[in-house]
Amino acid sequence: MAGIGFALKKLSNQDNLASRSLAGGHAILISSGPWIVIMAGLALLHVVGRPILSPDDLKIFSILVIYSFALSLVVTSPVSLEATLRVSRILFRRQFDKVQGVYLAALFVTTLLSLLGGVIIFFGVIRLPVTLGVAAMFCVLQVSQLWLAMAFVAAIKQYAAVTSAFALGLSCSIVFGTSAASLGHGPAGMLLGFSAGLCVAFCILNFLIIKTFPGTRAPLRQLRKQLDSLPPSSATFVFAGLCSALAVWIDKIIVWHSVEATSVADGLLYAVRYDSPIFVAYLAIVPVMSVLVMWLETTFFDNYRHYRDIVHSGGTLRQIDEQRSSLAGDTTDTVFTAFLVQLTISAALAVMAPFIAEILGLPSDAISVLRLALIGSAFHFLFQASCGVILFVQYGKAYLWLQIVFVALNGAFTALMLRNPDYLGMGYVLACMICGTLAYAAMQRTLNSLNRLTFVVNNPAVLG
Repeated sequence: MAGIGFALKKLSNQDNLASRSLAGGHAILISSGPWIVIMAGLALLHVVGRPILSPDDLKIFSILVIYSFALSLVVTSPVSLEATLRVSRILFRRQFDKVQGVYLAALFVTTLLSLLGGVIIFFGVIRLPVTLGVAAMFCVLQVSQLWLAMAFVAAIKQYAAVTSAFALGLSCSIVFGTSAASLGHGPAGMLLGFSAGLCVAFCILNFLIIKTFPGTRAPLRQLRKQLDSLPPSSATFVFAGLCSALAVWIDKIIVWHSVEATSVADGLLYAVRYDSPIFVAYLAIVPVMSVLVMWLETTFFDNYRHYRDIVHSGGTLRQIDEQRSSLAGDTTDTVFTAFLVQLTISAALAVMAPFIAEILGLPSDAISVLRLALIGSAFHFLFQASCGVILFVQYGKAYLWLQIVFVALNGAFTALMLRNPDYLGMGYVLACMICGTLAYAAMQRTLNSLNRLTFVVNNPAVLG
């Protein structure tokens, strides 16, 4: 997001079910592509891997994928957010030849940070065997590069190619992972095969980005000089990106270091009562979130661009304020309506929690956690949707403070509720309810003060 629109409008405006479905499916991949691929790949590999690997080896594989996913988000979020802000400005100025340079620089930084983070976590903190550690680092690298590519792919109109990239990557993950495991390479082989499939998806997306945004590539010897000349355009957004990733994972990290955690081989920790219910709850918000993303990148983007056009064309204060008022009213109504839909879906799934737990093979004492996680995820959706609007209009301070509050409350409430095993998951619910409400209020205030944000806060002439 953050000002990068993609042409879903052509599909979503067509009056037929197929086109609208394609638009919704592409929005799902844009908003949650790596998440969907990784969760689907994990589920399928668990099914086909049971005859090949022991239960403990499958647990090691799953835990390392989850750890890799968490580390990749922490590493990628600041870089991706900074790169997205740069590209939004570049596209606004129609300097398309500079997009590739920003992408390649961000890719280099992401690769470097992923490898460094992998060494610190998997060899320094957890101290995995060399084979498992290398496989985990490769997984972190591929997931990180995939997240970064998705930030740029949002500007590409090639829907079929993007969807095919994820489908092919998922298929290769299953084939490569099971093949490596069946050849006797254990969880490390399955993890390498799984990551190789992600690499296939990334290579396709990387090709699409380079092809869509051609540019002059500088020699490698000049890369250091180029990076030195590209300081962060906004330290606020970089720090906010880091906090947003930590906010999602802080509760899991705390639970992994509590009495709820179980240790498997090589010192890996997981919480069977907490991890799976939380991930199921996250998946529950993907459909509605995809619809909202499609609305943000089409209707909201057009309305916001119209507002900016009035400002830049020298419109009267009355014209500017009328468009701002219309934009604010439509946005708050849409976000709140989407939240009510998500809350209804989450409540219905919470009622079906015993049935869902039986299908997924969750223990009976995880049902209450699943119910809490589903309700909490609805408010998490409200938080993410409201922050998405704030990020779109580039109000960095509000976005940063919301992420900091979410990190603090999610961590504090989770640690507090761990004192009673019956309250597991309640900390996440309370943090999401409070932060979701705060974010919605902050979004309203941001839209109501959009004139000040446009003319003062984000005005280069005022900032000097």
